[in-house]
Amino acid sequence: MLLKGKVISDKIIAGILEKNLPKMTLAVFHPANDSVAGSYLKTKEKWLKKINSEIRVYPVSESMSESRFFEQLESANNDPDVTGIMVELPLPIKTDTEALHTKISPFKDVDGVTYLNQGAFFSSGNETLVPCTSLAAIRMLEHYDIPVSGKNVVVIGRSYIVGLPLFKLFLNRNATPTVTHRKTTNLPELLAKADIVAISAGTRGIVTSSQVKDGATVLDIGIHVLDDGSVAGDMILDRENEAERINYTPVPGGVGVVTNAVMLENLVKCYEMQK
Repeated sequence: MLLKGKVISDKIIAGILEKNLPKMTLAVFHPANDSVAGSYLKTKEKWLKKINSEIRVYPVSESMSESRFFEQLESANNDPDVTGIMVELPLPIKTDTEALHTKISPFKDVDGVTYLNQGAFFSSGNETLVPCTSLAAIRMLEHYDIPVSGKNVVVIGRSYIVGLPLFKLFLNRNATPTVTHRKTTNLPELLAKADIVAISAGTRGIVTSSQVKDGATVLDIGIHVLDDGSVAGDMILDRENEAERINYTPVPGGVGVVTNAVMLENLVKCYEMQK
């Protein structure tokens, strides 16, 4: 079965609109002169308009000093008109990682990356502000009624904004997750036994569909622009009619669509926490 995201994102947006919230503002610290980041920025702006909200862009250029960057970040923290903050990485300047994750206000942390929100999440069952992509993957499983409790899960990728939060979300739901990555030597063996595979390695072809057992579910979180201009995920479909054998999310149109809706949902949570 093909697991499409649009119906889920539409449902999330409808729920937000029912709350009749005032216009919110998302402050985005954006790498200047980066075409890929620019595309993501336009996508964020489009999605914010769906809930009658807006974006405020803080361009970060190579010539900007680290102190100036943190001054602008603190300004956004203290601005009552800014509801949420996102920092698009990698930035074109060097920033202290610890400072970045402690100086974003935890009440405006749309990405769920601050040490306070990550600490609350990893030390308990608290899922108030969780990284958007990880939570979007779980939302897809919930919508399509795919069982998680007791299932063997392979998470490919160990980043603090996707792979590791996914590991904890699966644990919270009584699955048995294994975190793997590009250096894992027995990945094919683990894939052959997995009920659910979540791929966020950023490596095209790290998984082929034939490596996944019948009836398994694949959450493909990767995104790649191919030579012909088309977009694809981390998994390569090497058999025909795989949607008849396994469940998987298409790229585009899968987890990414839901991620954008969860971003809006997290923005609403930030608004409610501040109020």
